[in-house]
Amino acid sequence: MIELPEARTIAKDLRNTILGKRILNVKTGNKPHKFAFFHEDKEQYKDMIMNKKITDIVERNFYVEIIIEDCTLTFRDGANISYHEDFSTVPDNYQFLIEFEDEKYIAVTISMYGFIGLFKTGTSDNIYYLKELNGLSPLDKQFTYALFQSLIDNTTKKLSTKAFLATDQRFLGIGNGVVQDILLNAKIHPKTKMKDLTEIEIKNLYESILKTIHEMITLNGRNTEKDIFGNPGNYQTKLSKLTYKNGCPNCKDEIIKEQYLGGTIYYCPTCQKQK
Repeated sequence: MIELPEARTIAKDLRNTILGKRILNVKTGNKPHKFAFFHEDKEQYKDMIMNKKITDIVERNFYVEIIIEDCTLTFRDGANISYHEDFSTVPDNYQFLIEFEDEKYIAVTISMYGFIGLFKTGTSDNIYYLKELNGLSPLDKQFTYALFQSLIDNTTKKLSTKAFLATDQRFLGIGNGVVQDILLNAKIHPKTKMKDLTEIEIKNLYESILKTIHEMITLNGRNTEKDIFGNPGNYQTKLSKLTYKNGCPNCKDEIIKEQYLGGTIYYCPTCQKQK
């Protein structure tokens, strides 16, 4: 799933590969996927961007955003973007495909569920996209400790730490995947209520967000996700489907895996004691 480290990595790679290229052809899927969601009528996509140039790649947090002259193309969630030097390497089950004049391609496949949106720039009324434009990113200069503290109010104090960080796009780019290592590094249980955290724990949580995300971006994303060339990120996740059976990287205790708030959580019962 696209979260902040992957969105930034993919944006960087797209800038290096497709910026300035002209679109020769567009196809919106050769295999139906009931959880591939499109912005309005996907059958209009081809006419909207044929023969237009990629004029910018905009860095977002949950979204990958491509500017095509007067149009914006966005991808989110399990939309997997790949770059291809030759059509022979394009996957068979793509939901979206762009061919460029130089006979290079980008393809999009869907894992579980994903969103593909194309619209005239500035016209989207998608609530999640509007939150992306107007929400708070941990990379923003305004994301100070004082601001972080101010978000812990009478309503959010009732939330668990996972819900506070990873729901309602309260912090752009932090989803169920990224939050696992943030909480482990802060030594906080994902089910602990925000109201039960001490001032020191709140400060540790804030600092863990900054440090963990910075490391993930620096290392080109998590090893649970792939870049546009099919390579996994270089950040080695501490708590994920790839590593939880190895035990806690800090104390070697067994990692607990549970379903919680619509997703999987991992935690160390020793390092992350629940309050």
